[in-house]
Amino acid sequence: MNRTALPGLVLLAGACCAAEPPPSPATAATKPAIPAPALAAPNPVGGRTPQAVFADAVKATGGADAWNAHKTAHFKIETVFQGMGMGGTGDRFATRDNMSMSVTEMTGLGTIREGTNGRVFWSQDPVQGLRMLDGAEAEQARIESSWNPEMRSGDLFQKLELATEPGPGGKPLECVVATPKLGAPIHNCYDPTTHLQVLQTGIRATPQGDVPFRAVMRDWREVGGIKVAFEAETQVGPLTLIVRIKNVTFDEVVDDKIFEPPTLGQ
Repeated sequence: MNRTALPGLVLLAGACCAAEPPPSPATAATKPAIPAPALAAPNPVGGRTPQAVFADAVKATGGADAWNAHKTAHFKIETVFQGMGMGGTGDRFATRDNMSMSVTEMTGLGTIREGTNGRVFWSQDPVQGLRMLDGAEAEQARIESSWNPEMRSGDLFQKLELATEPGPGGKPLECVVATPKLGAPIHNCYDPTTHLQVLQTGIRATPQGDVPFRAVMRDWREVGGIKVAFEAETQVGPLTLIVRIKNVTFDEVVDDKIFEPPTLGQ
């Protein structure tokens, strides 16, 4: 459930969709939306548990000791909306204390921010303005801001189910369907050999309503003893976004004030 390559993806898509005029019926017909993910089939292999799948994923990305050896992470990110002539660059900061903040400058749209100080979850964009998140939006932000959700699955989810789903090339993947305390289940799928995450699907709560998404993770690289997916391709409704990590720096000194929500008018 590695979200380091996916900061604000669905937030960006929601803001861009809201900024665009509604498509004509002819245009909409050429942009098929992805269906809501169906519940994955139970895994027939005995002896495995969702907790074991998550434990293997943590080990594959470096292990708990490697994750706990760092205190902060800074990601330089590039985002591209396929076929729309839009893109942007940004930064994401995260801490081992489960605080995070991302800021993205999008061409033609402006600045998009989202973050948490570990207690309050917020977002700010030119369309919706500054919002304090609650309900399912706050819960999904809590999961995404976690330093490593697989390591905290017992705290973040009320139900875990083992499953199998086909990957992008048709290869069966080992999946955990994780149901948060609020909101729709998240399908997290891993390569059964490398145990690195390949796919995540689910339904995202947004101000415009619930939106299905499908994210494919790839280009895993090791930085500071931790493996990170440097590229993610995510389909959100009719939109396809590519997010690439350009650089990762661990253990920069970060002022905790950046995680606080902006004041109104800022």
